[in-house]
Amino acid sequence: MRRFVPVVVAAILLAGILSDPYTYARDGSDYVRTAPVWQLSFAILDIGVLLAIVAFSIRGKSRGAFWLLVVESAYYVAGNAVLYMRDGAERFSHGFGAQSNLAEHAIVLTLRLGLILYLSTKPGSRFLGRLTSA
Repeated sequence: MRRFVPVVVAAILLAGILSDPYTYARDGSDYVRTAPVWQLSFAILDIGVLLAIVAFSIRGKSRGAFWLLVVESAYYVAGNAVLYMRDGAERFSHGFGAQSNLAEHAIVLTLRLGLILYLSTKPGSRFLGRLTSA
């Protein structure tokens, strides 16, 4: 169970990255232009780090997965801050599914923080036992 939860959450996060319009398109406007290489590289690096987190989790190295996830979450927030500073609030108010894009970012950030909390608990702790036995 300890190895399974991070794999499932990482799979959901990967789906979130792949469904984010900013992964492929320059901006959220109705006129779809391909993303520049530096913008696409945000997603490629994020996917690579998530796969490394999955590898750490499968091998039972939750401490390494925890620290890698902390760094990856900071990277995710910083990358989105760069895009937000470039496009402004229009990122979440114009174009295809702008409001659902905002909701997706909130859900993905919540999943990341939840997984950080999950990985920060020790395997034998009573708190973790209550979480997994319910």
